[in-house]
Amino acid sequence: MDRRQAEADRWRTEGNRRGVSGTPELRGAYNFSAGPATLPRPVARRVREELAAHAGDGASIIEISHKHPRFRGVLDTAVALYREVTGLPEEHHVLFVHGGARMQCAAVPLNLIGRSPTRTAGYVVTGLFAQQAQREGARYGTAAIVAGSRDTGFDRIPEVTARHCPPDAAFLHLTSNNTVYGTRWNDFPRDCPAPLVADATSDILSRRLDHGRFGIVYAGFQKNLGPSSMALVTVRDDLLGHALPETPRLLDYSVYAASGSLDNTPNTFAVFVLSLTLEWIRDQGGLAAVERTNLAKARLLYEELDRTAFYRPTAHPDHRSVTNIVFRLADESLTGEFLARAQAEGFLGLAGHRLVGGVRASVYNGMPQEGVQALADFLREFARERG
Repeated sequence: MDRRQAEADRWRTEGNRRGVSGTPELRGAYNFSAGPATLPRPVARRVREELAAHAGDGASIIEISHKHPRFRGVLDTAVALYREVTGLPEEHHVLFVHGGARMQCAAVPLNLIGRSPTRTAGYVVTGLFAQQAQREGARYGTAAIVAGSRDTGFDRIPEVTARHCPPDAAFLHLTSNNTVYGTRWNDFPRDCPAPLVADATSDILSRRLDHGRFGIVYAGFQKNLGPSSMALVTVRDDLLGHALPETPRLLDYSVYAASGSLDNTPNTFAVFVLSLTLEWIRDQGGLAAVERTNLAKARLLYEELDRTAFYRPTAHPDHRSVTNIVFRLADESLTGEFLARAQAEGFLGLAGHRLVGGVRASVYNGMPQEGVQALADFLREFARERG
């Protein structure tokens, strides 16, 4: 056995002993954090194994140039797989953009608002991140709030039709899933004169999406795509080339499209993990199969929450998120005890967002069915004991 093989075997053995995180694995622990979130276990294993296989030669995929043919192959594979699993139309580009979804709150108006002679855009405000997008858009023009659900505590998705959209709007922005309050769009606006732009960070690749209805779809990596810090952006070809003169080079979508997202060094590790995640989705049977699984997981929890008045889901039943299940205990004085017990029993990341409190179970693609079933069993037992 040569030195490099011996070193690789040592790292692989150490990784198996200590787990992906470098700390002893918690058997039976499930991470329901809103993000960064659980990777599918097969993907996490592949990451560990493929990095360990190159530990001896110092040339793992995250240690080579982003211009190296080997990384270019990973990048091209990720783009091809994304097109395959989503059915992305040919006229839409796939970009890997710095800064995550929050950066796209600025990038979208910088790239599109110049299409409007009055620098006007429409925003549907359905929660915290939709508010942040609207406020950022207002830095570059008129960010008109065309509809929202603030008056009902962001518990639903408002009706939006063509009449809501300003006639001179450069785009209409919406957030496809509300991570904080636990709602999602089940049917998107139709016949709007402006191109639709969707922040799909918390439900990207959790369900089928007709990209042909959107001018831009963007998503931070950290929910269903891979590690945080990058955003995947799909943009229709006719929406390129309208950036405001003050747009920074690394926020100009035309630069990313022309360079294949390689004008500057991208997060090569994130793209590598994305390529493995897309392979995993394809091998599950594609997005139709993934969507069925996610609906079944959410149904398990909602059925348990609706079974008793002990729990109170916060979202209107017709608008409930499949990926972020938000609820309160009827007796809110028990919330601290509930969270402490859940943590002790291996259910991690269940505390609600700091702005709303309560409990939130984020059930992204990486959460296995057995984890959801275990949480449903815990919900029932806690209600039996304390109800």
